[in-house]
Amino acid sequence: MALVVLATPDSVKLMGMNLRFPRMHKVLVHEKPATVDTALMKPERDLTGARDSLAFYHQRLMEGPQRFWLPDNDIRFFDDFFKAAENAQREHRVVRVLHYGDSQIEMDRITLRLRENLQNAFGGGGPGMIPLRQLVPTYSFNQSATGSLTCLSSWGQGDGISRDKGGNYGPMLRSWRVSGSATLSMSSSRNHEAMERAKRFSRITVLFNNRGAEVNVDMRDRKGGGTFAESCQESGIHSIRWVMDSSTSSATMTLRGSADVYGIMVDDGYGVAVDNIAMRGVSGQQFATANQEQLKEAFAQMDVKLVMMQFGGNMMRYLNTDKTIENYCATLGKQIDLMHEACPDAVIVFIGPADMIDPHTNQSYKQLPMVVESLRIMANEHGAAYWSMYDAMEGWNSMLKWKSQGLANSDYIHFSTKGARVVGDYISDSFMKMYELYLLRQQLTEEQFMRLW
Repeated sequence: MALVVLATPDSVKLMGMNLRFPRMHKVLVHEKPATVDTALMKPERDLTGARDSLAFYHQRLMEGPQRFWLPDNDIRFFDDFFKAAENAQREHRVVRVLHYGDSQIEMDRITLRLRENLQNAFGGGGPGMIPLRQLVPTYSFNQSATGSLTCLSSWGQGDGISRDKGGNYGPMLRSWRVSGSATLSMSSSRNHEAMERAKRFSRITVLFNNRGAEVNVDMRDRKGGGTFAESCQESGIHSIRWVMDSSTSSATMTLRGSADVYGIMVDDGYGVAVDNIAMRGVSGQQFATANQEQLKEAFAQMDVKLVMMQFGGNMMRYLNTDKTIENYCATLGKQIDLMHEACPDAVIVFIGPADMIDPHTNQSYKQLPMVVESLRIMANEHGAAYWSMYDAMEGWNSMLKWKSQGLANSDYIHFSTKGARVVGDYISDSFMKMYELYLLRQQLTEEQFMRLW
């Protein structure tokens, strides 16, 4: 296996062996970390290598700029997610990761790198959950929908978007109401930014709220010729799944009846699925608008084990006093609490905003460091890990440097396509370093780990 490091050292001792690592720009994590010979760990005299290895991970994971800030510094925070991801293929499961965010993750830009790296490590494929109609194209998947469709959304403005008083939005905080019939055509993307594992799928799952009438779903593999049909007459939240005999890259689906479609999960095999849920212009306060009982029932059918909430950038210009920052963090804390209640089996990560340049001063927004620190404290206090884009970029005025290197757009707010890939790799590397430590910990007794850590 190839491990990747972003900063020195270029090598580290692991169980008495000197291992060298290539740099991020040469290779990414695409395989599971090498296993450790447990026989080397048992005698007390052999723990020197473990001590050196743990010192390396401690520096990277507890002190580095691309670290996770964990509630109570609990290094076991991700254990349940890693266990579920490891066992997914053996247990014939698709473990889902939901990546919510604002326009920084639009077009699947950051998420596609995280998806590819996690699926290379744990298995799985496909582009993940998609809306019935995609208003903003993505790099990873092509789709088009026709028919009698109404958009029910907790966010966004414009013609064709309606609010729902009952909060019937579902996990994507935006659902599509079918009244009569609708047809969805979908195919893998040929865009050069698309990742390989997203180009094939063998499982299509329609998640919907039946509005009291019979719902019929017909699907067809446009390449292999396979077909599938199923109906549902019961009211409430249901899912209809087609598992194909082999993977394909193109399919169509027709729905007839009356239903609110929460999303279509397009996956390949068993393993990890990573869903990109981009919401342009949002502040992260929209989760409270969704019907919590419906949300909980939908999450239970999806097998969600990790939720990522990436927000803050759209509020920066308004957070100009201590009180506005305090109020915003308090509101976001309530959103995390709601997510814990709706999805109790998932661990939650809050990703703070990137560096942003104030057009009036041509420097970072002066309140940005305080916002980043306040969000970190808030996330940890509400049982979520925190990952800082601001720190990962190297902090104050780093957006100027990123723009000069072609990693950011001319608005000094959004990443370029290249920059988004870098951020996606940074987040992926942080997860994989946590996983490597998780594997190393399995070779130690609890007493040994606590003494060496």
